Amino acid sequence: MIKIFKSSIFNLPAMAALITLVMVACQKKDFVQPEGTLNSDEYVYNVALKSFQPQAAVSGNINATIDMEVIYYYLQREGKQDTLIQVDFPPAENSRDYRFEIKAVSWAGIDLSAVQGLKLLCVQDNNASFEKIIKISYFDPNAPVVTGLPDKMTPAINGNTAITAKATSETGLSKIYISDNRSGNFEVLDSIAGNGAKEVAINYNYTYGDGAGQLKVTAVDIYGLKTETLVQFVNIPFKPVITFSTDALMAALPDGTPEISGTLKSYTPLNAVTVYAIAGNVETMQGTVTPVLTGSTANEYNYTFNYTSFGYNASVTACKVVAKDAGNSENAASVPVTILPYYHWKNLTMMAQGLTGTNSTSCFFTGELSAPVVGPCEVINDASYNTRVDFAIFCNSTPLIAFNNPANISSGTLSTFKCSGTSWAPPTPTSTTLKKTQFRVLGTGSAESNIKTKFNDNSITELNDAFFTGVAAPTANAPNSTTFTTSSLIWAKVTPAGGTGATKNILIKVNAVNVVAVPSQGTSTLTIDIMKEQ
Repeated sequence: MIKIFKSSIFNLPAMAALITLVMVACQKKDFVQPEGTLNSDEYVYNVALKSFQPQAAVSGNINATIDMEVIYYYLQREGKQDTLIQVDFPPAENSRDYRFEIKAVSWAGIDLSAVQGLKLLCVQDNNASFEKIIKISYFDPNAPVVTGLPDKMTPAINGNTAITAKATSETGLSKIYISDNRSGNFEVLDSIAGNGAKEVAINYNYTYGDGAGQLKVTAVDIYGLKTETLVQFVNIPFKPVITFSTDALMAALPDGTPEISGTLKSYTPLNAVTVYAIAGNVETMQGTVTPVLTGSTANEYNYTFNYTSFGYNASVTACKVVAKDAGNSENAASVPVTILPYYHWKNLTMMAQGLTGTNSTSCFFTGELSAPVVGPCEVINDASYNTRVDFAIFCNSTPLIAFNNPANISSGTLSTFKCSGTSWAPPTPTSTTLKKTQFRVLGTGSAESNIKTKFNDNSITELNDAFFTGVAAPTANAPNSTTFTTSSLIWAKVTPAGGTGATKNILIKVNAVNVVAVPSQGTSTLTIDIMKEQ
């Protein structure tokens, strides 16, 4: 007989519930609440400093109860959706104690004007994560304000003039500078310490200097923000004020020489402006300038000046301009001259080898200041030119015009360089007997483009090997008009005959290519700008 216990049948659901409770209890025992501790400063983005405070990089440390596999950094801004700016993947050994820093590139192009904070979402997997917030605020301080200064004044010519004003700053003042333009440009005469004060009274006894036409008060706050306030001097018989267009004149002889230019200001109309070259202690008058009036008031005349015939040479150290007004008030100012360590010729035309009955006078480049180009007659009649020629210009029967390496000229080409039928006959061309000059037509690489930019901007100060860093050395012996064209820039490197002595660098800008058809190809020409290292 089988006995069935009804009570056992009715207790099965209860047993299932009991098992479920046991399993849940076990799960709760193993579960770890995702939590973390953030150790970081609160930050302010200071517009004046273009940086964060109290330190430039937003950083901190997170200790977590879970293994942080990924950390997402979201920028929070008022009125805008959170923006993901960086993602970190902490290494396993630091997954519960991670030092983080927001890279500078993460902030690039981001408008921080409405910033509220940075949210860190720390994730272990899809079921375990927590968030932390770093508070960030935005600070855009106003520049200092200077009040109480007049727009115009007539200072005492003898004795002191009291200057009174007030400088204020919401962030605190660092320094207040007093300057005038007695020397042409504004130069600081004195300063007042701000010491972080938000208001500073300015009480300054100003002593007038000959030539000054304006006074300037500059207030600077603790972050470097500044305000400049000008006071125009009126009714003062000041000396003419001379201001050059540049702080220094950089000259490459003989053609890479800048003009002398600038502005003039006088109390009465100008009577005479004279230009002098200074070499050591010797001043040599160069000529006079007719200044151009650009504007005038009752007691002030403004001019520009320009002088293009200044006699630059290796001994000149400065240019001096002397201005005298109608009242015979006179003033002078000087600008230093730097003679650059290379020669520069502009629009130099070289003709190829010539023809029978037509001698070339410019097929050889020597780079000598007195005669940078010569023809076969000079070279044939003076054997010293054999080791003085840097390169030759030759046009073949294709016709293609080319630069030629003297040490690599063929006997057939040599015979075409003639003076009234007599061919140039140097020792057999080798790097021992003639200069070895190799060429490279510059391409579009970064270093090559940089050289082109400096050449076109006339901003080259050295032509040494360091200037060509990053450019492959010249290797071509005879680049022709298939490899260069108008506007090409060519680097040539010259090694003295025999290989002894310093090498020289040359830069050639091709301005014009004129290839003449056969049989007159020998009269083809190249027009170039050329620089040669001294």
